[in-house]
Amino acid sequence: MKSLFRQLGINDKEMYAFLKLLELGAQPASVIAKHAGVPRSTMYLILDDLKKNHLIEEFNRANIKYFKCIPVKDIENILLAKIKMLENTLDILKNHMDELEALENRLSITPKVKFFEGKEAVMKVYEEVLKEKEFLAFFNPHLVKKIMPEYHYKIPETLKATSGRARELLIACEEASEYKNLYNSKNHQIKILPKNDVFASDTIICSEKIYMISYGDNEICATEIYNKSLAETQKVVFEEVWRKSL
Repeated sequence: MKSLFRQLGINDKEMYAFLKLLELGAQPASVIAKHAGVPRSTMYLILDDLKKNHLIEEFNRANIKYFKCIPVKDIENILLAKIKMLENTLDILKNHMDELEALENRLSITPKVKFFEGKEAVMKVYEEVLKEKEFLAFFNPHLVKKIMPEYHYKIPETLKATSGRARELLIACEEASEYKNLYNSKNHQIKILPKNDVFASDTIICSEKIYMISYGDNEICATEIYNKSLAETQKVVFEEVWRKSL
């Protein structure tokens, strides 16, 4: 029951007071405080919060203020009203999103860094990449096929299915030739690096994020850096290597 009242915006003390008042029926604050075992001054604060959340009503009788719970069936209406209010707020946000984003100084945003250790954690990184409409990548297909075979084909197949765009620079190996023959296209352009250019990690560059994935002998790990200016710097490096590659 606590989870219900938390969604209604009240804490445990307020919940206990509401339930006690539900048992007692309409009562003055002094009576409710006595049964709830709290000082009268505290009870007034609790009742005020319950009233703000539309869970109780008050009325006067013989110059004494009484409080009573709303009918239990009316609690559903409170929740429905909250849902409607959130929907309206979301619509307002959507209408002003472009205006707010135009005011946002992206270069002032502190880089956000996340670390992922182990195969299951790195799989979450790949799932984030699959959500991107476009990316650039330095890619070692031999290691990915060996260590993360689930995503060796899943990423290019997803790009094909969603009409996503990508350019990838591959380490020269047997898997690279196979990969290029299977997936090289207008939307998914692939080049193979010279044989002397070898690395044991991948770098995936998106519009505002960089993913760096290391395929060690004993452990796979990844780092996500969320910063547009750093991503744009990496794009410049990628473009230079891409221009010089076959």
